[in-house]
Amino acid sequence: MLSATPKIRAQSTVVFCVAALACLSLGAVTQAEISTDQPGAIVWFPKVVHDANRDTIIQLTNTTGVRISLLCLYVNAAPNPNTGEPLWQVVDFQISLTRQQPTVWVASTGLGPRPSDGRPEDLHPGLVPPLAQGFLGELRCVVIDEGEVPSSKNALTGEATVIDRAGGSLRKYPAFTLRSMGGNNRDTVLALDDREYSACPRILLLNHYYDQAPDPVTGSPVSTTVTFVPCSADFDRAVPTTTSLAFDTFNEFEQRLSASLQVTCFADLPLTWVDSRPDPTRSVFHFAMQGTIVGQTRIRPVPTRSVGVGTGVILIAEESLGNGQSTALKPHFIGGALQGDVIVLPSSF
Repeated sequence: MLSATPKIRAQSTVVFCVAALACLSLGAVTQAEISTDQPGAIVWFPKVVHDANRDTIIQLTNTTGVRISLLCLYVNAAPNPNTGEPLWQVVDFQISLTRQQPTVWVASTGLGPRPSDGRPEDLHPGLVPPLAQGFLGELRCVVIDEGEVPSSKNALTGEATVIDRAGGSLRKYPAFTLRSMGGNNRDTVLALDDREYSACPRILLLNHYYDQAPDPVTGSPVSTTVTFVPCSADFDRAVPTTTSLAFDTFNEFEQRLSASLQVTCFADLPLTWVDSRPDPTRSVFHFAMQGTIVGQTRIRPVPTRSVGVGTGVILIAEESLGNGQSTALKPHFIGGALQGDVIVLPSSF
């Protein structure tokens, strides 16, 4: 069914260097940062999709030596056909993972209440609801204990694979993890403030091709899609979060151009739509505007006067090479957010 082999390319292989930014990135790493390679008490998949041509494989792993329980929340942020605004439909479910257990499911089919592959029932995580066609959104899972309250166990890692049947390609990205910092007060308000859980990044760095730039190997034009999800989320009141983002993009001559974008709940769009949806060739992210093949973009959430909800954001990028090959890119992070973000779980689940 998938005729093309996905192109695997680490983000660091993009040939580009901005010395000042590289030094800043290395100098600002902290142990409390959001991660993709360390187990956490919260695992986050910022892009899950099921439509006529695409589906998503979700893999979760319990890295500890004890059984854990999870509260998971799907958020369908596909555009409302009447208003164009994100639907913000939340579906929650609970599963359990035995020690050192990975589990995997396809978003469109989920998992039944009983194992269908002959495994013992105690190795089956439980019911995972299937997603209806037309889903475009995110998945977050939180470790909880026997009393169904958030736990401090840093147990989870994960990865997602987006299947593109129309293009015949796969795009895999590691899930983001937020670590418990030891200050868990066991309520349903999860503070991403480097005291209860890891903070979201203050700045995100993305190395990428400029839109329609020729791939140096194949010559095919490259296009990039970006997905932004605010870190703060109120699942109890179903209130979506709005955040403003500032972009500074540097080409290979270290020339800087800027843009801005406001994100409510979820945004999945071509990179050039950030600043020039009517005419992509006028975007600061277009090859015709920059004149260089690759660049580095700094994305900074803009702080507000709010004391209750932060402005942090997470990003996944996907590059399509125009010849059936594609890859997913994750950003680099600098520092913790200036405003602590908050995840409010449903009051009863």
